[in-house]
Amino acid sequence: MLKIAVCEDEEQHKKILVDLIGRYPFKTDYSLTTFQFGYELVAASNEGINFDMIFLDMRLDNEDGIDIANEIRKTDTEARIIITTSLIEYAVLGYSVNASDFLLKPFPEDKLFLVLEKLENDLKYSRSSFHEIEINNEKIFLKSDEILYFESLGRKIKVTTFDAEYEYYYTISALEKELDSLRFILCHRSYIVNLKNVKSIRTKAVVLKNGVMIPISPKRNQKVYDAFTRYMAGSME
Repeated sequence: MLKIAVCEDEEQHKKILVDLIGRYPFKTDYSLTTFQFGYELVAASNEGINFDMIFLDMRLDNEDGIDIANEIRKTDTEARIIITTSLIEYAVLGYSVNASDFLLKPFPEDKLFLVLEKLENDLKYSRSSFHEIEINNEKIFLKSDEILYFESLGRKIKVTTFDAEYEYYYTISALEKELDSLRFILCHRSYIVNLKNVKSIRTKAVVLKNGVMIPISPKRNQKVYDAFTRYMAGSME
């Protein structure tokens, strides 16, 4: 799920931006949180609440948007910050905080949609390259290519790579929704495998490149075979 924040102290501009974001045809689910003051956004960031996209006004009452962005960057270097301003001169300052883009008020729909499309594609590529998990409030980024499989262990998930294993609290159903369906496939109610690291498929099991065999439930056998065939065809294009 994409997590979006809008930090805007003028209610009229906030409403316009929120309404426009709501019209965009996102390819995935998203949540949107609004802030009136920059210090509220910084407090959320300091508490570990990170956002994928942040629409940040450059002039927030008595606060400077660049100062707010700098504070956010102390705890979050990955968020895509989009500068919103009435003056083009302020947009240039956004590069000092590694802003992804800028929007001039009153927010032309076509420009906003282009920004959202670019950021959504960028995030999708970034997330497909790495998989993020959280263990004891520590974020760990695993290279997707190194992941062999995920296994459901009750309230926990075990993810196995070529070199290590990690356990964290999550559900297999939520995990299946967020993973790239072209790369990962649920082959059993308790297992998701990385098609890149599948060596072969048998009637009742997937054989991974490290020799480990993962069971396939009978009703999913054809789906797994079809997914593997599509993946192999795509990787050879």
